[in-house]
Amino acid sequence: MKKILLILFLIPLLAFAQSDTTFNSKGSIISIDEKGVTNLLHKYKTILRDKGGVDGWRLQIKFTSKRENILPYQVKFTNLYPEIPAKITFDSPYYKLTVGNFKTKNEALKVKHKISKNFPGAHPVSIIIDQDLLER
Repeated sequence: MKKILLILFLIPLLAFAQSDTTFNSKGSIISIDEKGVTNLLHKYKTILRDKGGVDGWRLQIKFTSKRENILPYQVKFTNLYPEIPAKITFDSPYYKLTVGNFKTKNEALKVKHKISKNFPGAHPVSIIIDQDLLER
C-alpha cells in the first residue's frame, strides 16, 4: 500500500518537473527563461554592485599605524609570492597589508599554511572583494 501511494505521489511530481527546454528541427536547444528567474538575477547583480563586491577572504599579514613600516612587508611578500596579489589598505588609524582573494575561509587557510614559514602572524579576515578578483 505504501509503495502504491509513493508511486501515485511521485508521478505528478515527475510530470511537472520538466524544464522549458525544447529542441527544434535543426537539433539546437531552445531555452525559455522564466521572468522570475531573470528578475532575481538582475536583483542579485544590483545588490552586488551596490555592495561593491562579494563576501570573500584575504590573509592579513601586518597592520601598523605608519605606512612606511608596512611597505617592506609588501615588498618581501611580492618577491616571495608574486602569484598572490598583495594590497595595502588604510582603515583609520591603521594600514593593513592583506594578500590573496579567496571565496572561502578554507581556501585562505590553505594559502596561510603555504606562507606561514615566512609570515607566521598571517590570519584570515572576512572582507568585500570585487567578484572579478576572486581566484578561479
